[in-house]
Amino acid sequence: MTDKSDVEITSKLHDTVGEQVDGTVRELSEFRDWMEDKGKYPDRGVPLSQESSGNYISRIDQVFRFVIDNLDPADKTRLTHDQADWIIKALNRDWILRQDGDEYSENGKRKFSNTLNKYFDWRHDQFGDDQWRPRIKFSDGEHESADKLNFKERWLVRETAKDYGSLPSYYETSEEKREKINSLVAQRIGKPKDEITRKDWERADSSTKVASLIAVALETGIIPIEVERAKTTWYDRERNVLKITKEESGKDRPSTELPLTEETGELLVEWIQERRYYEKYDDTDLLWLNQDGNSYDSKNLCYLLRRLCEEAGIDHENRKIVWYSLRHNLGQSMEETEDLSQAKDQLRHDHIETTKNTYGESSIESRRYTLEKISETARRTAEDPDFNPYGDEDVTPTSESQNNGSTQSTSREVDTTVSASRDDTSSSTPSSTKHIDVVIDDTQDAKVDITRQILADDI
Repeated sequence: MTDKSDVEITSKLHDTVGEQVDGTVRELSEFRDWMEDKGKYPDRGVPLSQESSGNYISRIDQVFRFVIDNLDPADKTRLTHDQADWIIKALNRDWILRQDGDEYSENGKRKFSNTLNKYFDWRHDQFGDDQWRPRIKFSDGEHESADKLNFKERWLVRETAKDYGSLPSYYETSEEKREKINSLVAQRIGKPKDEITRKDWERADSSTKVASLIAVALETGIIPIEVERAKTTWYDRERNVLKITKEESGKDRPSTELPLTEETGELLVEWIQERRYYEKYDDTDLLWLNQDGNSYDSKNLCYLLRRLCEEAGIDHENRKIVWYSLRHNLGQSMEETEDLSQAKDQLRHDHIETTKNTYGESSIESRRYTLEKISETARRTAEDPDFNPYGDEDVTPTSESQNNGSTQSTSREVDTTVSASRDDTSSSTPSSTKHIDVVIDDTQDAKVDITRQILADDI
């Protein structure tokens, strides 16, 4: 680990600590250095970014002040487990307030809790201190309380994104208005305003950036930090999958390949080709940048989604429509269209291990087929007022991509071994092994059915 300059603590903490300030600065400097050396995954030596470590330092600075102001400990240079427990209790009961006097949001409380976790992870890794974990867990407020979109709204948002930000006709626009729009065109394509031409209007008017972003989010459930980190290298064009590594995923999820529908794959290919013409993408492989040339953040993305809802005629005045609404829609749509196992795989959840152990991880092609069915259900719901998306009518995708084998099934011999305890067995032991050779279709439903029959002793 290379030597770095000391952490700059706030003047408030400096005054609060008093004569022990040197020890406090040393403690936080070592914490910062550890984060930037291996703080993301200590066991593998993966560092946190300077921005992330800076956020942790900013919050731990506040935590030190909370503790000193309220508990007045003798040692003001480090935190203890008891002090951390008190902080969590105080946040939960709203004893600690923001500078403006308002209560901290659930998400804000969670960030303080995560900061304490990170601090004690460092103490454990470097000094062998006992691990600490909060007794109260705060949720990600945006994630937990986000309202879902229904099938019809899913389709409307996706279609509206294709025309988002369309420009008026170049020749039908007055000189005065053209001057104003030239500023917008210049911003979109990264070109000086005085060099804008009619062809630039055409380029700016037909961008697939927002359409590809929304389509990918609707089918993969990527969260804001993953939109920020997304790179062109994530997309495997040959297999039409988005590959997100564990290091780049948002919540320590495993490396995953997420299938896309044919239409979304085409939009993404168009955008990857189009982005080459924009100057702001010259020195980066980031997949999407906002109009200012910066990475999208949660605030940008929530604003974008709400604008799309407004243009699509979706009322969100009394609903919490945020970026996570797209993720919730994906999970609900996959569960209602197919099964819970596929929803967990596409959302990269690590829960419900019994489901995965019983039915196995769903294949990429089966999830792609489900996404095609969801898209078709959403289209029909939006276009046909009499269509019931929750009815018994079977919805078959119309995409030609299904001719590539995703709807076909093959038969294969399955060797299934089950251990069971039986009263009527002729074995000398209460536990026996049952070996079964059976030919089934190589589909998810067939696997589920054979497993249920075996466990029910129907075979």
